[in-house]
Parts: sequence; C-alpha cells; structure tokens
Amino acid sequence: MPWSATIAGSLALVVAIMDHLNAIWALTAAICLLFSSFVWGYSVRALHETIDWPPLSNWRRQEYAAVWNSLADSMNDAAMAATGETSESGLRSSAMETVRNLLELAAISARDEVLEIGCGVGRIGKEIAPLCRSWAGADISANMLGHASARLKNLENTRLIHLTSVSLSDFEENSFDVVYATNMLAHLDEMDRWWYVQEAFRVLRPGGRIFIDNMDMESEAGWSMFSKDAIRYHDVQRPPYMPTISTAAEFSAYAKRAGFVDTRAHHRSPLVIVTATKPETAKA
Repeated sequence: MPWSATIAGSLALVVAIMDHLNAIWALTAAICLLFSSFVWGYSVRALHETIDWPPLSNWRRQEYAAVWNSLADSMNDAAMAATGETSESGLRSSAMETVRNLLELAAISARDEVLEIGCGVGRIGKEIAPLCRSWAGADISANMLGHASARLKNLENTRLIHLTSVSLSDFEENSFDVVYATNMLAHLDEMDRWWYVQEAFRVLRPGGRIFIDNMDMESEAGWSMFSKDAIRYHDVQRPPYMPTISTAAEFSAYAKRAGFVDTRAHHRSPLVIVTATKPETAKA
C-alpha cells in the first residue's frame, strides 16, 4: 500500500543518513520516498477522501441534470467535480490512463466514429478526438457541455449533444463504431445504467464495441471506498451524486442481456472495465 511504502522509504532514508551509507543509497531512498508520497497523496485524492463536496440535499439522485448543473457552475467547479483537478494540465494528465485503456481494450482507430456517454467537460474527448474519425460527446448537463465546448473549440471532428433524458434517442441506430462511458455510470441508478447499455447496442453498428467502467467492488481500493462511505453516511442522507460502485458480474450481465457478444471483464484496480461487441449480424 502507498502509506506503508512511504513509511518504509522514510525509515530507509533515516538509516542511510545515520549510518553514513554511500550517497547513491541515500539518493535512492529519497527518490523512493518522494515517489511513494506522491502515489499516497494521489490515491487519497482519487478516492475523494479529502474533498468536501456540497450535500445538494435538495435534489434527488435521478435528477441528474439539476445535480450536475449545480456542480458545474464554473469551469473550475466542473473540473473539480469530474476529477478533483482544476488546471488544464491536471485535467489532461488525469485522462491519460483512460485513454490508454480505450485504445487497448476498445481498439479505437483513425477510422472509427466514437460516442462518449456522459462526456462532462470533454476531459477524455479532447484526447480521443485526434485519434479517431469523429467524436461525439453526449451529456445531460448543459453546464458541463458549455465548458466542454470551450475546451474542444479547436477540434474540427467533434460535436456535443445535450441529452434531455436517460436515452440516446438523439442518435440513429447503427451510427457509431465505439460507444464508451467512463467515470459516469457510478453516478446513475442501476436501471439507468442498464438503459444506456441497451441504447449503446442500438446505436452501434454491427461489429461495434462498447466500453464501460466503474470503481471495482472486488478490488481492495474499491472495497475501501465502499466500506468507508458506509460508515460516513450511516444514518445520514446521501448526496445525489454519490458514486455507487460495481462488479464485473453486474456490467457483464448488462452487456450480455443487451445482446453483446465477446463480453470481457478487465480488473485494473481500482476499476473494473467491461468490453463487448455487437454481433456482425445483429439488427438494432
């Protein structure tokens, strides 16, 4: 764990200094301490243990547009709500792991037309659009889309769509090669997650791929977040945006029931990622 590595690094540095060991050993211990401290701090922030989010108790969980518009009054607010970052460099850096996962697991290529469900401020879209034929971002929050528009204004192959309900009814069937949702389904009711997977099947072309992810209850990091939230929100009204984590079985069931084939679960702590393919002979 990061905290134990940090403690071990601290002890190693102290020993190296007190015993007057070779400078290389002391430098190595210092570098290890610096790295483990960074990872520890990042993991704490990634699990939202230090961010004091507003309660928004006046909204219900399924009032998604109202909730996320409230969290996205400004670009800084929107970025913080999405990632815990506020700077442009921080946003772009936070997208890199997801981009790598999409390229590897969804095999996005220069010929693909891609749709992101719940695109937020275009954090992932800004990185994916230059790598594909076209990228469309859909979101139920008009405020989020306003910020995304500003960030993506120099990309000519992007478009943004305001969703007015939990649906992809704005898109025709067989319209995309890849549909993905990242860092989004955690904020939805399970039935709405299922609805979006069905809709993804409809708008994908035969042979198209879906990619969905969430915090993984079966990982140590995912269980830690879940169990701590269970204590923190015991007998307390839970905020409507509070993430609920998933299992590979849940996401795999959605994909298979929707008609996808080649369903695969990828455990990449703290995430579970499920990918699947629309059959070549399928009709939406």
